[in-house]
Amino acid sequence: MPRRHHRGGKGGQHVREEPTSLAYLQACPLAVTCFRYQSCYEYCERISQIQHHRKLVRLFVLHLHNGHVNLAGVDFTLSPEIVAQATGIPNVGEEWNKRQQLDRFHYEPYIKAVYMRHLTAVFPFRFLRDEYAPLMRLIIRYFTCEGRFSCLYSYHIRLLMHFTRVRIMNIPFFMCQNIERMVPLVQRKSPTQQHKSIYHYALIKIVVMHQLAQQGVPWEDFISRDFFTVPQPPPEVVHDEGGPSHQYDIPEPRHISSPPLVTYQRGHRALFASARRV
Repeated sequence: MPRRHHRGGKGGQHVREEPTSLAYLQACPLAVTCFRYQSCYEYCERISQIQHHRKLVRLFVLHLHNGHVNLAGVDFTLSPEIVAQATGIPNVGEEWNKRQQLDRFHYEPYIKAVYMRHLTAVFPFRFLRDEYAPLMRLIIRYFTCEGRFSCLYSYHIRLLMHFTRVRIMNIPFFMCQNIERMVPLVQRKSPTQQHKSIYHYALIKIVVMHQLAQQGVPWEDFISRDFFTVPQPPPEVVHDEGGPSHQYDIPEPRHISSPPLVTYQRGHRALFASARRV
């Protein structure tokens, strides 16, 4: 059985684990079906095979500005288009970020009826219907990576809507936004605290390796350069004029009714039925 995740220590620190094998995913037939249908399963396979490089990812995040970063003399770009190319996940669907809210009726297929009246912007994981709990845990492991399993936000329901074929969502855009929102928080922390706030280790390495291949730069040649072995001075934190130094991950406490840009017709009833049988 998968190990339960709890908040650790004072302040509720999160355990930002990323998958190192397909064992948990393959144990959930519903998740395998959903991820395959949305062209995400191959990305999950790549995550299970890739070895994290913590120093590379830390430097990528520290030096990223306006979607561009130069590491060891090589230029890299972070954008939904690049994420789609590197992961193979289609760059299509409704663009969604963590601050957006859903109308209440979107929650009904996924939330236990007894808890519908108690819904707020943040709600306990136990409110989720049991048949969707394993799928939601895997979505968190692979696509949000926040290391928090005790509570859910509206964007978790939005991701469930995508993977259960109710309303398509742009996954490369969502993951790109996650990294961009992480950057100012990490850049403001001390070196000893930075790794606690970094996530999407595998995704960032996949993006780097994809662009190295495009530019004809061998991985071993790149990662052995002095840039990664000699201590680097911290980069100057640059904020856009008039912009906030950091945006918190807490959603706005209001509902936003966003028109569906791309939708499925009334969901996928066979998939909902199979979920209840799993």
